[in-house]
Amino acid sequence: MQKVKSISAGLLLLLGFWCLGRAVETRLNRNPNILDQRETITAGLLLGLPAVTGGSWLLWDVRRQRRQQAEHRLRQIFFDLVQTHRGQVSPLQFAIAAQLNGDAANAYLRDRSVEFNATFEVDAAGNITYCFHLGTAQPPPIAPSVADDGPSFGPPHRPNNPAQ
Repeated sequence: MQKVKSISAGLLLLLGFWCLGRAVETRLNRNPNILDQRETITAGLLLGLPAVTGGSWLLWDVRRQRRQQAEHRLRQIFFDLVQTHRGQVSPLQFAIAAQLNGDAANAYLRDRSVEFNATFEVDAAGNITYCFHLGTAQPPPIAPSVADDGPSFGPPHRPNNPAQ
């Protein structure tokens, strides 16, 4: 879908700039035929401006969607690392998993540490490890009720049914 939008945006921009260029060229022409000039300029503006606007909007939307997908991918990698390493994530681990450079990984983790109120530890070598506190909130186990006879996989049991 993004390729279709990108191609459409390119074609609309091409058409729009061509129409606008034609309108400007006609305006700069010293041809005494004023009626043809007005028609060409009006047509160029009426076709060119909406085409440029539509193409620009499509291009902006494609870039916005790509940015959202990249943010979603980084967030998913971040949460996977936090769960896998029980809250302890280093910038190097995140950089490797997300295929980012060290500065970008460090900045991302720093932002998430502020967002989730995390702490960090610095070892003797100066390496930073961010500590995201997962808490102990576990969902309570589901206990069967007293009246529950367990799961039923077949038709309900009818004790007064003579056919049984």
